[in-house]
Amino acid sequence: MKRLMIYTAVILATLLGLQILWQFRLVVLLFALSLFTAATIRPFVNRLTATGLSRVGAQLLLYVVGIGALVLLFVLLSDNLFMELNILANRAVIEYESVYRTWQDGSAWQQTAASWLDSTIPFLHVEESDLGEMLPSVVLLTQNILTAAGGVLLLLALSVYWSADQYRFERLWLSLLPPRRRATARDSWRQIEYAVGSYMRSQGAQSILAALFLGAGAAIARLDFPLLLALAGSLLAFVPLFGGVLISTVALLLGSLQSVPLGIGAALYTFALFLVLEFVVEPRLWPKARGRRSFLLTILLVIPLLEAVGFWGLLIAPPLAAALEVILGQVYSWYVQKEGTAVQLNDLDDRFQTMLMKVNEADYEDLTPELKSLSKRLASLLATSRDLKVT
Repeated sequence: MKRLMIYTAVILATLLGLQILWQFRLVVLLFALSLFTAATIRPFVNRLTATGLSRVGAQLLLYVVGIGALVLLFVLLSDNLFMELNILANRAVIEYESVYRTWQDGSAWQQTAASWLDSTIPFLHVEESDLGEMLPSVVLLTQNILTAAGGVLLLLALSVYWSADQYRFERLWLSLLPPRRRATARDSWRQIEYAVGSYMRSQGAQSILAALFLGAGAAIARLDFPLLLALAGSLLAFVPLFGGVLISTVALLLGSLQSVPLGIGAALYTFALFLVLEFVVEPRLWPKARGRRSFLLTILLVIPLLEAVGFWGLLIAPPLAAALEVILGQVYSWYVQKEGTAVQLNDLDDRFQTMLMKVNEADYEDLTPELKSLSKRLASLLATSRDLKVT
């Protein structure tokens, strides 16, 4: 009965914890992303602190340089980027109207597809008199952009705090554990941080390489949207498993607006580039990828996270899977070590009992004081080892 009550309490506590995490899922997401960001730039911070900078100063310098480079790049390319967006929007509307009118007078399946397009993409038929109805959508989009920008700033501020107070943070949560477990927990935590940081740095490097090669390839092929393709590739490089397929589809659509052969060629080039990044570049940037990858664990995490936090779930699932894989590996190693220790203790216990039987057969009083003390000491050590095994 007591064991049933304990199991019931554990299950209820777990369900309550999951409910609390669900209610505060955005806060948990922001917390996790800040830890991932701090782990990503940790090696660069350590190199700068070796030159005499403080940890906070080094991290702020990295953020200023990184964000400044992105802002400068956006300023230099914004005119061409908005021009491409304008051309893409005009061509998309023209192509849509052409296909829509053709399918309206086509076969039965084309007419069905035309009605589906009309109900799915109604904003392409908006008249000037209806532009006022789009104002709430524009306001909502602006609000979402400002919210995302504020979240990024808060994320960077939290990552500065975690990096500056790394050791104090470790001591705080390690103090909640029993003393004999703290060294193992600290090593596991640092292995998790190393795995997550390595993954994020690998994806960042792949994002930059994808943008460079996609932009250069699109410019050489005289694609009308090289910046858009490069931007989409740099963003989708962070999407696990399906990023290459998605950006290849984008390349196919963008190229097909000029000609179908160009679209097919752009899609094949993009897919080949992502295969090279996945199987050639990533194993060198992230050595863990040489072994088994946690694809199944990533998929199992993507589904609930995508439902809980939307697109951010795609980004947080792979580093979280890397962290969980480290935890599972540590638990398995501890289990194997525990079982091996149990076998050794059983063998030692059997030998000790055999020794006691031989001692009892002899005259105990005839034993030397050293053998008596050694026998008592061995019995005490075996008892202590059994207690540690139980706990």
